[in-house]
Amino acid sequence: MIKKILIFAVLISFVGVFFLNGGQDYLSFDTLKQHKEDLLAYADANFWQAFFITGGIYILSAVLNLPGAAIMSLAIGFIFGRWYGVLLASFASTIGAVLVFWLARYLFADWARARLENMESTKRVMAKLHGDVFGYLIFMRAVPLFPFWFVNMIFAFSPIKTREYAIGTYFGMWPVSFVLVNLGQSLSTVNSMEELFTGEVILSFVLIGVLAFITTIISRVRKNRLLAQNKSDE
Repeated sequence: MIKKILIFAVLISFVGVFFLNGGQDYLSFDTLKQHKEDLLAYADANFWQAFFITGGIYILSAVLNLPGAAIMSLAIGFIFGRWYGVLLASFASTIGAVLVFWLARYLFADWARARLENMESTKRVMAKLHGDVFGYLIFMRAVPLFPFWFVNMIFAFSPIKTREYAIGTYFGMWPVSFVLVNLGQSLSTVNSMEELFTGEVILSFVLIGVLAFITTIISRVRKNRLLAQNKSDE
């Protein structure tokens, strides 16, 4: 118990230091626009160093649930381009999510599960997760409506295995990362976030959600057919 309290205290301390030092101002659109030339120059001179430093910052921000994930993806697209950017954003976000998943299971799983099981609303959600946890993970990752931290937490208390969680997170978030990284390449021509998120971009996110929903339904239908077939064979 003492070890868990210490780990939790360290995490809270990092978050506190971040906000007390104005870290939220650095992860903003205005700051990114202001320093875009410096960032490009540094990345050109030190590509792989900049690549791994940026990945580390992204992972840390995901673990501490810091604001600015969208800004990070935009910056990655602007600095590293489409394919290196998507590679970095998708892997960094997946690693961050898995670390949060482990921490949540280690620190809070026993405490939270006992309380969730006493709530009727969460009982229904957890029952559905038990039925098709991988399909729900793909859907919730692909739809930006669900907060990153919420998905990490709820699946930490589900029966999903770490390997399945990592795979589902990567493939669920890849389309969203692709859209955001591509948007980042337009930073030199826009002056606000509103200019980036046009009707076409919003439609792209909607289509990603629809595709994820259809994929989840197909997966569930196939699973039910296999279960029915196994029962008939018995």
